[in-house]
Amino acid sequence: MDDRVARIRSKLAAACTEPVPRPRTFARAPGGQRLGTPLSEERVVAFETRHGVRLPHGYRTFLREVGNGGIGPDYGLLPLTRWSAHDIPTAGQQLGRTFALEPTDSVAADWARLRDMENNPYAGTHTVVHRGCREMTLLVISGPARGRLLDANLGDLAAPPVFHPQPDFLTWYEDWLDALPEGGIVPDFRDQIRGSSEELVDILTASGDPGERRAAAYTLGGRQPLTDRARNALVQALADDPDRRVRMDAARTLAELDGDAAEVLASALKDPDHWVRRRALVYLLQVSNDETAYGSTARELLQDENPNVRLTAADLLARAGWTS
Repeated sequence: MDDRVARIRSKLAAACTEPVPRPRTFARAPGGQRLGTPLSEERVVAFETRHGVRLPHGYRTFLREVGNGGIGPDYGLLPLTRWSAHDIPTAGQQLGRTFALEPTDSVAADWARLRDMENNPYAGTHTVVHRGCREMTLLVISGPARGRLLDANLGDLAAPPVFHPQPDFLTWYEDWLDALPEGGIVPDFRDQIRGSSEELVDILTASGDPGERRAAAYTLGGRQPLTDRARNALVQALADDPDRRVRMDAARTLAELDGDAAEVLASALKDPDHWVRRRALVYLLQVSNDETAYGSTARELLQDENPNVRLTAADLLARAGWTS
């Protein structure tokens, strides 16, 4: 275990020497530190005693020897005592209850049964990362999957959680550090794929697996500068990839790295999928203030067939002053 901690410290130090490349990254803990100060044994024991649990060994070791909250995937690691923030339903004296789900092929069916039986199906888990909105990464504290991490959408309890493949917290965190492209801090390493820019373009244009294509489109956001071939592949993916998630991540990467992305984002306002139309409008307004060129197309979303698109468009266009 000491060797793993030493490797993590070394890799973390190397990553933190690089500038944070994009605003979607959240690399600093409160107070400007890269990681919060490690906790004393007394503070960890006090938390465990209060909740009647023993934290999984890897997570406990991280808190004691590496740090407490700060740099990590998405919005970063939550400090130990902020685990019940954001109305997370694991709040209260429920950490010691058994989280019954296991990472098997029957997760979806097992989750449906667990959700029907429990008023709080995520009891026995601890929130370690806030991923945005109501999406969280949870650590299993009690139960057969103790020590494993999973992603959960707490705004949609019908959606089953997705287990991360790593067996414990230290492996999970070290894998995230290993996924950082050339020292850049990227948020969600579960959506990353390894490879050079050219290899990622090959995957985006040729893979038959939509998950691989999505990961390639997302990961190209960390391969700066964007090559002409990569840009062309992303534009093509935004225009006609059959999977909406690929189109959405192509839009995100183009908005972040292509200074001339406004025109292609405006074309995506007519995408057949309402999620893509909403995403394209968000990014268009981030990269352009040219109401003359794109305002009429954007305002068409005020009459969109989908009510969520109409509401989003009304809010975003009003903020941008494009509602005239």
